[in-house]
Amino acid sequence: MRNVLTLTLALGTLGLLAAGCGSSEPSAAAATPPVEHRVDVPAITVGTADIETTLQITGNLMPQTRVGVLSKLPGTLSRVAVELGGRVRAGQVVAALDRREIDAQVDAAAAAVNVARAGVEAADAALANAALEHDRAKNLFERGALPKQRLDGAETARRASAAQRDLAQATLAQAEAALRRAREIQRDATLTSPIDGVIVERNYDAGSLVGPGDKPVVVVADLRVMKLEAGVSELEAGRLRVGMPVRVSVQARPGDVFDGRLAAMAPEVDARNRHFAIEVRVPNPAGVLLSGMYGSATIPLDRAAQVVAVPRNAVTTRGGKRVALKIDGDTVQEVPVTEGLANAAVVQIASGLRAGDTVVSDARRDVAAGVKVNPVFTK
Repeated sequence: MRNVLTLTLALGTLGLLAAGCGSSEPSAAAATPPVEHRVDVPAITVGTADIETTLQITGNLMPQTRVGVLSKLPGTLSRVAVELGGRVRAGQVVAALDRREIDAQVDAAAAAVNVARAGVEAADAALANAALEHDRAKNLFERGALPKQRLDGAETARRASAAQRDLAQATLAQAEAALRRAREIQRDATLTSPIDGVIVERNYDAGSLVGPGDKPVVVVADLRVMKLEAGVSELEAGRLRVGMPVRVSVQARPGDVFDGRLAAMAPEVDARNRHFAIEVRVPNPAGVLLSGMYGSATIPLDRAAQVVAVPRNAVTTRGGKRVALKIDGDTVQEVPVTEGLANAAVVQIASGLRAGDTVVSDARRDVAAGVKVNPVFTK
């Protein structure tokens, strides 16, 4: 009995100890503070940058000067003296018509001039003789040795000779005009290039029939200066001035930039699209720019050097205001900002932020002011 009682007391004591230990665990857990939850957000450090605002236009590059050489006369081409892509100088023969009939007409016109000149010489001789006979008749009449009727006849003969001389001179002038015209036609039978350039079209071969209403025999383009024509809005036109520098790039030569200028701007809006036509010209001394290449022209408008700037997405509109989400310590704050110049990548912050501040790089994220965040810096 004594042993049983001792065992029972021992077990009771162990139970009380176990109960005491169990009651102390919940109180210890209640004293542990809760874990704070933070949101990961992409962040950047505000810095400075050079910002340039530009106007970009696109279009096809064309030669500043492009001339079609047409035949002024109907006829058959006896030869075409140039090939596609060949270089020519101003005045160089590019094609010629069959001139046999034209040359014959020139010879006939020249012969007619010679005949007319001979007629003038004969008329001059006849007039001189008539004038001499008139003078003799007048002297005899004054001495009473010749009747008045003979003097009047001499006067009539002199006037008739003068009229014949005038007619001969008019005939000569007419013949000379016909000769000049025949020679012009003869010259027109030879087609020459009006400019220095490159043959960009060759539409006929020798033996082809051509005429004034047909396509040009060849087309010559001066590729030393290329142009890009486009239209800009009224707002854009108000910021442009003739002579402004332009940077031009083409898809066919990636990485190359060609310097040009704004050469012309229409003073009147096109009623069809409400755009003002502009023309950009680009020197092309090496001839690497070809007619028809698709080009993009960038016209610098304004520039600011080393100003406070952030990516465009770092600024958003909240409550009707433009704000940035500044991270102060580990807390997000909405900071009103004033923007300045902007381009496709960054925007100038005129007020509200300073270089070195930390902001959420994408202010479009649904992050409320006062939220605890864990900034994750992006490059």
